[in-house]
Amino acid sequence: MTTAKILEFFITTRCTLRCRECLCAVPFLPNPHDTPKQDLLRHFALAFPLYDRIGRVEIIGGEPLLHPDLAGILTGLLPYRSKFSKIRVTTNGTLLPSPEVIDAAHRAQEAGLDFDFLVDDYGPLSRKLPEIRELLAREGIDCRVDRYTGDCQRGGGWLRYGDFTLRERETEDQLWRKFSRCLCPRLQFHDTHDGVIYSCVYAMTGTLLGKFQLSKNEYVNLNDPLTSVEEKQRVLRTFLTHPTTACRYCDGFREDSPRFPAAEQLPKEAAPC
Repeated sequence: MTTAKILEFFITTRCTLRCRECLCAVPFLPNPHDTPKQDLLRHFALAFPLYDRIGRVEIIGGEPLLHPDLAGILTGLLPYRSKFSKIRVTTNGTLLPSPEVIDAAHRAQEAGLDFDFLVDDYGPLSRKLPEIRELLAREGIDCRVDRYTGDCQRGGGWLRYGDFTLRERETEDQLWRKFSRCLCPRLQFHDTHDGVIYSCVYAMTGTLLGKFQLSKNEYVNLNDPLTSVEEKQRVLRTFLTHPTTACRYCDGFREDSPRFPAAEQLPKEAAPC
């Protein structure tokens, strides 16, 4: 079987914040843009048949509420609802969901899906959080809030996978031990951006930044018509069992990984890394 506990669709590289430790390195990505809705709908049609079962589909960014077609993207997930049981939109508490997005959430609920917003609470930065909570409560839509303020940082704060430099002295045994301790394959987060499925967010981010190049059997290109469905499924299953090139540039995601205060903002004049 080909499964993922969470399949994330990274729909925009635009954001309302400039977080120094952003896990997706959004402030440093070139050419901030929204993936067009029609492209995403085509990626849905290519991605979901590869999986036997997905726990949750998550819409992320950047700030997904910036995407002008978010409502249509959410509605576009409904034809594949037999593959998953829940949709989540992750947001940073700076924008209110539009009436169209609220309507799309209701349509998902009416189709029998769980639907919620995960709102990260960054204190004063998340200035719309009270209004978001009030709106969603009034509309009967679940809202989970993860707090990252002062000394109250969920999980002890954000983590940093690494600095995208090759661990040149790492042996094969050390690489495999690191992979065996990493939570990414156990949590089964698959990350999708512009038609490519990656084994984890670090593999995706490092590729987008041009820090390393994955080999052909370390990602799935949904737009590749020459690779069979069976081969794409085989690659997806290896995400759980084999380290990738990205792992050689990574410190690993462990329960005891160092943590950092969340949402520290870069100065506006900061240059991309």
